[in-house]
Amino acid sequence: MIHCCFVGPIKDVRLKDLVFDFHRRSQKLWPFTILEVPEDPKDLRAWITAKSGKGDWISLDAHGKSMDSTAFCGWVTAHSRDLYFMAWGADGPPKGLELPAAQSISLSTLTFNHEVARFILVEQLYRAGALLRGHPYPR
Repeated sequence: MIHCCFVGPIKDVRLKDLVFDFHRRSQKLWPFTILEVPEDPKDLRAWITAKSGKGDWISLDAHGKSMDSTAFCGWVTAHSRDLYFMAWGADGPPKGLELPAAQSISLSTLTFNHEVARFILVEQLYRAGALLRGHPYPR
């Protein structure tokens, strides 16, 4: 199962609609949830601790591993456990917060606001699922 964990709500209604449209499409291709997680660092730490050990953690980070869409598809499917993608708020992860054995990936070398980055993540997950099923979307 893939879990996209968004710290705080998406405020831009247009982006929210796009994220949920691609989420709806993705659910037809593989198990996929969107979770809105607590913004308060103390509550967020408790939430992460409760989920610890239940899957692999991936932090979206401009300095993380970079890959193209095909490599991303292979990378996602190579994991046999649940994936928890953490998309942080505007200020990134709270200081001192550590994810359990997290990996970092970069969606681009460009800088995006956190709401656009969330859309890019969900679209790339849909693209990966479509690639796996031979769907014409990725061409």
